[in-house]
Amino acid sequence: MRTVLSVDQLGGIDPNTDAERMTVRVVRSPFNVQKAHVAREFKLTFDQLPAWGSPNAVMERGKKVRDSLCAHPGVESVLKQLCLTPPSQIQPLYIMLSESDAELISWETLCDANNTFIALDQRWPIGRISDPVSGQSRPPAELQLPVRIMALISAFGIKGQTKEWEILRDAALAARAAGLQLILKLMVGEPNLRTAIDQEIANGLTGVEIAPIDRTPSRVVQEIIAWSPHILHFFCHGRADLTDQSVELATAGDYADPITTAGSVRIGTQQLVAMSTQLSNPWLLALNCCSSGQAAKNLQSMAHQVVSAGFPAAVAMLEPVDANDAHEFTRAFYRSLFITLTRAAKALNGGATRVAFEWTEAMYNARRAICDLHNGDAPNAREWALPVLYVRGVEPFQFEQPHAEPEGEANSYKTRVQLVAEWLNTAGRNESEEKRRRVIEKVLADVPRSFWPSVDGTFGNL
Repeated sequence: MRTVLSVDQLGGIDPNTDAERMTVRVVRSPFNVQKAHVAREFKLTFDQLPAWGSPNAVMERGKKVRDSLCAHPGVESVLKQLCLTPPSQIQPLYIMLSESDAELISWETLCDANNTFIALDQRWPIGRISDPVSGQSRPPAELQLPVRIMALISAFGIKGQTKEWEILRDAALAARAAGLQLILKLMVGEPNLRTAIDQEIANGLTGVEIAPIDRTPSRVVQEIIAWSPHILHFFCHGRADLTDQSVELATAGDYADPITTAGSVRIGTQQLVAMSTQLSNPWLLALNCCSSGQAAKNLQSMAHQVVSAGFPAAVAMLEPVDANDAHEFTRAFYRSLFITLTRAAKALNGGATRVAFEWTEAMYNARRAICDLHNGDAPNAREWALPVLYVRGVEPFQFEQPHAEPEGEANSYKTRVQLVAEWLNTAGRNESEEKRRRVIEKVLADVPRSFWPSVDGTFGNL
């Protein structure tokens, strides 16, 4: 079961820190702790965290986060009990964030009472939730096979783009060998990389398509929507400042121009947000690019915004990252993710109607791999703490069997179901249970009951 802590705005500016005043409380946990759900002021700000260059900076940040959370007695009790989890159990810890100021804090560095990093223990992988408390996850996603993965690989001036492709290819081949059906589509800018992939396809590599990076953002987005990936992966440059964020891609023409110093195609956050609402069955957006998880004052991160809009989950980077760390993330993350997807597919094939699915297992393996790449120096090597996971909703994401209805009809069902669920979690919360049931039955009368939300707007197992 998930443990969910909410860090929310209290209102007003703290005159001592010039930052938003915030509160913390327990939204959900496996433990019954008195008054844990009562909000108390949370006083840690980003400016109070030790600089990365200071001794044991990661550990010192983790202690600060722990001590600030544990100023709430209920939170302290829940965290202590969580850390007694038996080795055979996995109980993810999520921090629900509504303010961009809260996004700046290094939640992934959180330590327990023994100064052990929680995120580096497979029992307590850490993620972030982008919704307000009243939000809910998307309706269950159909686990359609083959899994459709689109990767845009185009980071101008960065060596190792071929390595990113080879890591993805090898992970996909290993997953196929283990029984997971999947196909890949690559969009690349570097001519040499495209030639190499074309040659592999000519030599018998199957289940792989390749296309160039087109010369405008809208054309790139349109191609993504047309191919309709379940998992969308970017390996490129990321830009984030106080006013805007974007991913930057280079075209073949950029590589051919001797005076070009950057990619010419920039896809902004709002374009990604709009795209996420147009994909028919998206599962994950992977932003393996610098600062894609970085927020600014009064500006939520790119990852936060796309998850709030449409993607059930997104992984991103809090700061600029070295290419070697980005490659190690891809290697460990997808190897692990494909194993968990294979497990989910087998459960559905075995007769399960729905399967709860957590992205945190793959995140744990990715963080551990990056830490090992830096000689296991977790107290100082901040690189392992830079990948972040955002998910949508307090309830775990769920996969279900593909439906037999025509695709257009099924999508219409899901759109109406999501609207009803959102009403149940907002205005509908003030109505009686009987009235909420009547609304569900009237609006969703022609929708199969397997799609229906509960009267509280959640989607439980059937």
